[in-house]
Amino acid sequence: MLRGLVKLLVEESAHNSDFAAKLERLLPELPERKASAKRPAAARTAPELPDIHAEWNARGDADFRLWLRDEPIQALRALIRKHDLDPARRTSKWKEAEKLSEFIADNLRSRLARGASFLGRQSSA
Repeated sequence: MLRGLVKLLVEESAHNSDFAAKLERLLPELPERKASAKRPAAARTAPELPDIHAEWNARGDADFRLWLRDEPIQALRALIRKHDLDPARRTSKWKEAEKLSEFIADNLRSRLARGASFLGRQSSA
C-alpha cells in the first residue's frame, strides 16, 4: 500500500510542477546513506604480527613461552587465527594471555615435531 502511494506521488509530481514544488517543501531532504559502520576484516587484525616460527628458532621453547605471555591478547588471538591453530574455536572465550600463549606454544611444538620426523632420514639406495 505504501509503495502504491509513493508511486502515485512520483507520477503526479512528474505531471504537475506545482504539486512537485509543494511536495519538496513538505518533505525534508533524505539524508545520504552513511558508509557501513563495520570495519573490514583487515583492519580488525593486528597490523604487525610477529613470525612465531622465527621467534621459536631464535628463543627456544622456554624463552618463547615467556615472550608469548607478554604479547597482548588481541595479538595472540590473531596469531591463532592466522596459523589456524584452533579450528574448533575452543580458545574463543579464553581471556588469559598465559593460557592462550601456552596453547600457541604447544600447538607450534606439535606441528614442528610432526615435520621433524622426516629430517633425519636418508635414502636406502
